[in-house]
Amino acid sequence: MTAPRPRGSVISDVAPERTFSPIDVRAFGASTVEELLEGLGPQVSSSRGRQDSGPVTLLNGRRVSNFLEVARIPTEAIERVEIFPEELALSYGYRAEQKVVNIVTFERFRSTVGQVASGLPTQGARETGSASASQFAIRGDTRFSFGADYSGARRLLESDRDVRQLSDAAGAGQFRTLLPQTERMALNGLVSGVLLDGVSSTISGRFETVESGSRLGEGPAGAIARDSDTRTVQLGTTQSGQRGRWLWNFTGNYNRVSSSTLTDVSDPLARRDEARSVGSLATADLLLAGPLLDLPAGPMSVSLRGGVSARDFSSTSRRSGVEQDTRLSRDTGGLQASLSIPIFSRRADGLDPGALSANVNIELEQLSDFGRLQTFGYGLNWAPVRALSLTASVTREEGAPTVEQLGGPLVVTPNVRTFDFTRREVVDVTRTFGGNRDLLADDRHVLSVGLSVKPLADTDLALSMDYVATRIDDPIVAFPIATPELEAAFPDRFTRDGEGRLLKIDARPVNFASSRQKQLRSGINFTRPLGATPPLPAGMQSLGARFYPSETEMRRRLAPGTQMTLVEPGSPMARRFETLTSRVFFSLYHTWQLEDEILLSPGGPRLDLLDGDAINARGGARRHELELQAGAFRRGLGARLTVNWQSDAEVRGAGGSAGDLAFSELTTVNLSLFANLADQFGGVNAPAWLKGARATLGITNLFDDRQRVRDAAGSTPISYQPAYLDPIGRVVSLGLRKVF
Repeated sequence: MTAPRPRGSVISDVAPERTFSPIDVRAFGASTVEELLEGLGPQVSSSRGRQDSGPVTLLNGRRVSNFLEVARIPTEAIERVEIFPEELALSYGYRAEQKVVNIVTFERFRSTVGQVASGLPTQGARETGSASASQFAIRGDTRFSFGADYSGARRLLESDRDVRQLSDAAGAGQFRTLLPQTERMALNGLVSGVLLDGVSSTISGRFETVESGSRLGEGPAGAIARDSDTRTVQLGTTQSGQRGRWLWNFTGNYNRVSSSTLTDVSDPLARRDEARSVGSLATADLLLAGPLLDLPAGPMSVSLRGGVSARDFSSTSRRSGVEQDTRLSRDTGGLQASLSIPIFSRRADGLDPGALSANVNIELEQLSDFGRLQTFGYGLNWAPVRALSLTASVTREEGAPTVEQLGGPLVVTPNVRTFDFTRREVVDVTRTFGGNRDLLADDRHVLSVGLSVKPLADTDLALSMDYVATRIDDPIVAFPIATPELEAAFPDRFTRDGEGRLLKIDARPVNFASSRQKQLRSGINFTRPLGATPPLPAGMQSLGARFYPSETEMRRRLAPGTQMTLVEPGSPMARRFETLTSRVFFSLYHTWQLEDEILLSPGGPRLDLLDGDAINARGGARRHELELQAGAFRRGLGARLTVNWQSDAEVRGAGGSAGDLAFSELTTVNLSLFANLADQFGGVNAPAWLKGARATLGITNLFDDRQRVRDAAGSTPISYQPAYLDPIGRVVSLGLRKVF
């Protein structure tokens, strides 16, 4: 006999690492799923991927066409949130390099939400503001949502932060922006329902426009201005159903991004330099998942995914009257298969080695402009006891450069402030960005071992540890900073005058020979009600807790004749429920970078990013990083604290220690306070206009801590002034949200 799976469960027996109830979710003070995932932070991040692109997101145990399908769901509609290890991603046709988050909503929910917010740095300037409105409704498999967003930010000039300049010209800072003026508007909508018997269909769309304006320095007729405009259109659809024990899911997406950049030239009467690009991507994926055959330890399950995509990219750049056109396209077809094989299952008498399973996965991709790429991986999952689980996996993956990396439009940016490690000086250089047709595909090898422990049966305490070793041949990177080692390996990327002064850097992406990384990441998570819980009255101890989005829905779901008891304010029962609906939570993650090396070219120098070498302006890799989250919620009042700390680093320059730069450690503390206004002013008797209203006070970078960079003499180079590394500093924001 097996218990029925809860509604919205995933298509695998993989146990979740973390599960959050509606009360847990409410304690974060997040408004939407997108904000909730940001709040969960390190709990949903993974070290296995090429970069932290966020988790795979499921809705009620099913794939979605894109994250936009779930991003705007209000947190009040969430029945539970489950976080799964990377191995579950294989069952849904993804690679095992992202955590999986399953969002389960209530069967019925409806809301209209309005929200406004404003922020201001304590140093002044760079005011920001935002406003949004959305409507969301769900009833079984029928779902509807529509939303509109607006946000804007004023430009921040170097003169607003008293930045030291290279020249002695008075007022030079008013001609250069630290951050551009921006304005963003977006519309999004979604409709979901059952069109055919047993087939759930979803259609979603989004339109977004972003405009920005910046100043690049002083020209003959004033500031050299750059204006950019980007417009994005996204359409998605999902179809899913079940045939016997097999589940199927189809997703389709179309994205189109158009952008234009206009830059002033030295001659005020000449035509502005221009760069325009249009990129589009259409994808279609079909996933089949189900049991292949029954084994003594359980069913051997398989997931098969087939997908096609078509990407087109065109760009036009004109500089000094010379035009350059680029037309690129890429058609891709791919097949992926993942097999989960149960070896042992847990027996009731406990005379077994625990639950043990293996997985094997393979993926083949055919690219029209790059040929065939393949990915192969395998792994083991072992849970000797329910409180302990071990995972191990090996993956080999080939990755092609993106179409934009191959053929991005040529964009030349003058007056980019740069530190030249060879001459140990700060200069304003002309930096060229764009695509590189000579890029090669990289070859990535990953070994990962993970441990998860829940030592206390009746306490929500979880411990984890993950070791990841990565080796990449021919890694693709954006061209880095000006160091002697990099200039020796890529001399054609640097232009100097007769005296050796750096004038230009060609910053288009390149292939290095290889890179190696090893890291150990450990974490602890703890959640519990805030305070001691008084005992329940006699006869009620065995009753379980159920959560409903509203009293109306609760009355609809209860069996006829069910008796309801009114809880008197101040009574022991009321105090018990206040405690049960309160939360205190804590999480701490430590990342220890054991190795981070790059070989620039075959037979060339090897850079140790943990021991004085660097490939970007932020210095070398940090050996240690801490991510802490803590919060509490009770009686409608909540607080959340996040602390991110990274250790110091050093970059060695040419000519001995005189050219070294020391980067200080950095601690960033963010604080968020929120209050449900109705709970503070009358509770159930509060005025109608206060019900569903929440006020939020946020302070980003509470202690205004910024990284400090010093040379051997103890001075800060001009290009490493605190205003360049963190132009904004501490920001105080206020927000008001109302649920109608």
